[in-house]
This record gives sequence, structure tokens and C-alpha cells, in this order.
Amino acid sequence: MIMGAYSCTLPPAWDGELHDSSDTTQDITITRSTNNVVGWGVSVYSTQITSWTCVDEDISNNFLLFRSNQAADVFGALHNVYRCMKWEKLTDYSYSYLIYADIEINAQSKRVFVLLNTTDTSSGCSPRNGIPSAIETVVLVKKGYVANATQTCPTPFLGSFNYSFNDGSTTYCDGTSVWDVCSDRTQMVVNYTLCSTTQFYSNGGVAYCAFSTSVGSNYYVTVVNADSTVDFGGTFRFTCYAVKSSGGLVYASDNKGMCLPNQDPQTKSATGTGTLTFSAFTFISDTTTETSSDNIGLIAGSVTGVVLLVAAAVVAGILIHKKYQHN
Repeated sequence: MIMGAYSCTLPPAWDGELHDSSDTTQDITITRSTNNVVGWGVSVYSTQITSWTCVDEDISNNFLLFRSNQAADVFGALHNVYRCMKWEKLTDYSYSYLIYADIEINAQSKRVFVLLNTTDTSSGCSPRNGIPSAIETVVLVKKGYVANATQTCPTPFLGSFNYSFNDGSTTYCDGTSVWDVCSDRTQMVVNYTLCSTTQFYSNGGVAYCAFSTSVGSNYYVTVVNADSTVDFGGTFRFTCYAVKSSGGLVYASDNKGMCLPNQDPQTKSATGTGTLTFSAFTFISDTTTETSSDNIGLIAGSVTGVVLLVAAAVVAGILIHKKYQHN
């Protein structure tokens, strides 16, 4: 059901400052009482868009339609710029959303809907305007509650790893590194003492998994930097990884903010820092944690058990044979 024209009720946590993985220049600020958002900056043709207002919602489909507070000058004619978001709640302090619009070349290749007239969710959020891939999921986290927005990291990242990092020209951390997602399955901890190359744009070397999805054989994982502050210059709040497992190794590429539609685990993205290759020395299955020594012990125990069973069967056979001979 579509509510009355130009009315919205934003989720309760959408008030004040929030971290948004689609905006790598600042935290966004939402004033819930007026449905106003400062952030999501984008240049549309020659106009810089800096703030938005929610003008309509579709409660049954979790659509929110935002219109820019600045009209875009399109060859002398003023146009409205729209951002339709289909949102889902992840935790009490985190949400995910997809932007329903085609990629607009004249808007820095971002997903917005540029229209001469006004619109509502029935047309402004229509699938005809463009449906994004799940790869492009945006994550929204209430500022000050990063540690409350954690999710279990996806299977390829579960374990403790040696890793190497390649920035497109040089390989670092090869053989002298630890990337731990074993002690706590919701967070990644990188040991900067062993290798100081910065990961997930973090000075502290700790990030939380906030969202993941799988598309084909790849996973796409959004992590949130646990640093108390970021400067949006060298450090950023979000990193998105494209990840896959192959041949006993895990491969990943990173991107600042949200994932790119064509992001490949083994290819450096244009707005990322590089690619990673992981080799697990401890891995986590669905129910157990195992190391290489655990596996050796398990195999040895199994072999010993089989040998004992065979020996017992042989002894029993000999005794039965002797019994029948005696009779």
C-alpha cells in the first residue's frame, strides 16, 4: 500500500549521524522529524546535489523515495533527482538497502532517477527504472553502534589465515602475516606487527562483518572499520570484498565503500587497494574448528581404528575355525 503523497515514516534508528557505505566522503545526517538527509553527494550534469528529502513510501515493499533538495540543471531545464531505496533491517542499529534506478552516466555513474516532473513510489520505484544486483547492496549503521551491527562472516572468511596482498604492482605480507576470523566469527583482526600494510582502511586492524551475500560462486562482504574515527582521506568506515574459494585458497579484492557491480575477487578494482590471497592454517567448519595437526590426528585415529577392527575379526575367525576343527 502506498501512503499519502509526499509522506514518509523513517525507521526509528534513522536519526542523527549514520555511516553509509554508498557515501565515502562523509557520514550522512538524517533529521527524522523532517525526513531530511544531508549527504549522498552526487554531481548531476552541472549541479551538485548535497541533501535530500523523503517524499513518499511504500510500506508493503519497504520502498522509500527521496528527492534532492537541489534541482539539477539539465541543459537549461530544472529536473528533480530521485533516489529510491528498498531497505531491510539487519540489526537494531544497522540496515541494508538497494537503490532502484539505472546507472546515470551524467550523475557520476551512480544510480539516480532524473525527472522533469514530480513522482511517487509507484513510478519512481518501478523496476522499469532499473534493478540493481545484490552485489550493490548498501549498508547503513548508526554512528556509535558499530560493534552492535555485527553479522557472522561468510564461510570463505572463517578461519585464521596467512595472506599476501598485491596492490597491482607489489606483493606484501607474503608468509609473514595473520588474518584472524577464528577467535570471533563476526570480526576480522589483522596483525600489523607481522605485516604493517593497512587493510580495510583501518589504523587499528579490526573490522566487523556487517553484511554478506552470495552471487554465483562469489561472496560479497561489507565490513565496517572498528576505528573510533576515520578521516575519509586515508581511513574509511566501509570496505566491500568480493571473495571466492578455489583450490584450497581464498581470493578477495577490496573496494572502498560498497562493492562494484563487476567486482572480481582476483582483479584490483579501480577504487580499491588491491587483491588478497589467503591460505588457512586454521579453518572453521559448520560445527568445529580444525587445524592441520587436528586433521592428521583424526586420520591417524581412523586408520588405527580400522586396523584394530580387522585384527579383531581375524582373531575371531581363527577361534571359530579351531572350534569347528575340535568338534
